[in-house]
Order: sequence, then C-alpha cells, then structure tokens
Amino acid sequence: MMETNGRHRTIFIGDVHGCLHELRQMIDRLRPTAEDRVIMLGDLINRGPDPVGVVRYVVERDYECLMGNHEREYLLENDRLDKYRQLRQELGAELHSWIENRPYYIEETDFIAVHAGLHPERSLAESDPEVLTNIRFWDGKGERLNNPDDPPWYDLYTGERPVFYGHWARRGLNLREKTFGLDSGCVYGRRLSAYVLETDELIQIPAARVYYVPPSLRGVRTAT
Repeated sequence: MMETNGRHRTIFIGDVHGCLHELRQMIDRLRPTAEDRVIMLGDLINRGPDPVGVVRYVVERDYECLMGNHEREYLLENDRLDKYRQLRQELGAELHSWIENRPYYIEETDFIAVHAGLHPERSLAESDPEVLTNIRFWDGKGERLNNPDDPPWYDLYTGERPVFYGHWARRGLNLREKTFGLDSGCVYGRRLSAYVLETDELIQIPAARVYYVPPSLRGVRTAT
C-alpha cells in the first residue's frame, strides 16, 4: 500500500476510455482503502476495448465519477448512432441509469474536479454542461471551445483551489500550479494517470498497446 502517513487520500484518475486492463493496474498500484476517495474524471467509455467492463468496475467499487463529453454524447445520441445503440444494449438499464446521474463537477473547500475545465466568467453552478465537458480554449463568449487561436481556459483561471480535469489528451499530462490535467492518452497507447491530493503524488500506468488511432492519423506514419 502506498504510504500516506495515516491520512485518507483523495485520488483523481484521468480518462480511461474503456482501458480496463490499465485501470485495474492503477487500482492495484494505489490500493485504495474504504476511507479513500476515488474520483474518476469522466470519459470511462468509448474508443477502448472494454467500456462496459470499466463502467461496471467503477460502479462495483462505488467510486465517484464525473460526466465526460463521451458520456454526455452517449446520452444525447444513443438512439441515433449505431455505436451508442449497441453500447446501451450492453450496459443494460442499471448502468445506463448510473451514467445518466453522473455530476458535471465536484466542488469542495480544497479542490474542484471537472471533466474538461471551467468557464472563466461564471460559477460552476451557472456553467453550461457543454463548457464543463468540452472546453479547451476560451473565446470570451463560449461560442468556440476548441480554437487554438484563443487562450486555454486554465490560463484564465484565477481561483485558489486546485482544479483537476481530464479531456485534453493531445496536450497530455499538464500539471501547473493550480490546474492538473490528467488525460495522458492511455487509449492512444500512452499512459493512464492518477494524482493524490494529500501527498502531491503522480502515478502513471503505461498503456499495454495502442487501442485507438484518431481518424486524422490513420494511414499516417508517425515517429516513435
């Protein structure tokens, strides 16, 4: 078990995207106790080999989990897109209902957790779910959330509490003074990342292989 000097831990885990093997390895490494708080930062599903297994694993252990953009898209599109119709059938009613009831953020006195990031000009309670699950950049209006010509949302964050988020695999692990980006691209063959609040400890598990290649890179040879 990891040394905590008798303190309970708050553990944040980045985007899993169906990578059950790596999630199991992470939990084996962390060995959380019943007193520890495990918070999944969203995007349990889609792209990886076993999204249903990941959801079931998290539910069985009663870990907390935020709504990610992939969960939100699944809920909005599960009657229209074939991949989500199939996923809904495999999940069943109970796990589907669990996904429906995921919160968009967790706000405590000593941290904030959200899937993608924060609205620079609104409180969490006033923020649109689209922003909380999809923001990367901020254009001043919320009309463009992914335009690299605009500043990243975390450059505009002026709060005192640390913010833990996922979502931004392309940018990878991004640990700053007050913002901690933990989507390190496990499903793309990189790493699954976790962070322990009380000990400021980063834990990473290498992906067993590349599970998903973005359409923009298919057929393109990249340097290793």
